[in-house]
Amino acid sequence: MKKIIVFSLLLSGMVSQAQMGTHVYPFLNIPVSARQAALGGDVISIRDHDVSFAIANPALLNKDSDKQLSVNATAYLADSKYGTIAFAKDFDNGHMATINARYMSYGNIPRTDDSGFENGEFSASDVAIGAGYAYQFEEDWTIGGGLNFITSKIDNYTSSAIAGNAGITYHNKKSKEVLSLVCRNFGYQFKSFNGERENLPFRVDLGYTKILKVFPVAITITAHDLQKFDISSEYNVNGQEVNLGRKIADHFSLGAELFPEKGFNIRLGYNVKRGNELAVADQRNFSGLSAGFGIKLSRFRIDYAHVRYHNSSNVNQIGVSVDLSSNRGY
Repeated sequence: MKKIIVFSLLLSGMVSQAQMGTHVYPFLNIPVSARQAALGGDVISIRDHDVSFAIANPALLNKDSDKQLSVNATAYLADSKYGTIAFAKDFDNGHMATINARYMSYGNIPRTDDSGFENGEFSASDVAIGAGYAYQFEEDWTIGGGLNFITSKIDNYTSSAIAGNAGITYHNKKSKEVLSLVCRNFGYQFKSFNGERENLPFRVDLGYTKILKVFPVAITITAHDLQKFDISSEYNVNGQEVNLGRKIADHFSLGAELFPEKGFNIRLGYNVKRGNELAVADQRNFSGLSAGFGIKLSRFRIDYAHVRYHNSSNVNQIGVSVDLSSNRGY
């Protein structure tokens, strides 16, 4: 219990010193995998073989994620491309580590002058390379932390930063429950684009996942961006001022995974904030919804997600995981 109290105090210190901005490196908050995307996009409380979740929350590392390699790729919005890769290693006695990377390419963008005339093209991209460590210090408790080196390029301009994640996870094997708290993207930009330092997209997330006994489904509820109460747009789709209930609801995303402990899974998710802010007046466009599936084939796991943003903008994401361990049975 003393360890839990000390770690909570450390998290509180990080929160008090972390930056609150959301204007630089937004790719850090894109779903890290097809599975996370299908379950609403913010899940940080699934603790199993899936090493990709450790990119967002290192405290999810566990023995089942040992020697798992996960690769995810997305044809993202506006012809941009996004991908992640992660690998984990269990060093026994509760010590675990992961290495990972994220890449975002925004493609070729027309270069225009002050009058709007095109003059060639330029490119833009973001890269984050990270490592994480976790320690399971009691049967049910794991703490974890990670560092990411970030570099961003827009035409001839570059910036770089160091960002960290820190989390704590409670896992009750008997009741099949997981509760996680994570502070994400706290850090320091040591090189800016134009000489004016920008804030990192810091956030605090709290997640809960439970596999039901009466039906083979895992229910996940995530409360995200808890470092700030009002994260909603000022007005709703009908032009009315957003009320208190909407401001609270926008902090939540929901997910359900059918047959979570089997070789085939069906996933559904809903992101309340995305659903509210991308809705179209007098139209049913299903913004905020997501769905997908996962299938296990020998050492491989294939995941797919379809995320509904708008009538004109949807995202498809695919992931492949490989078990590189030689001593697991198949």
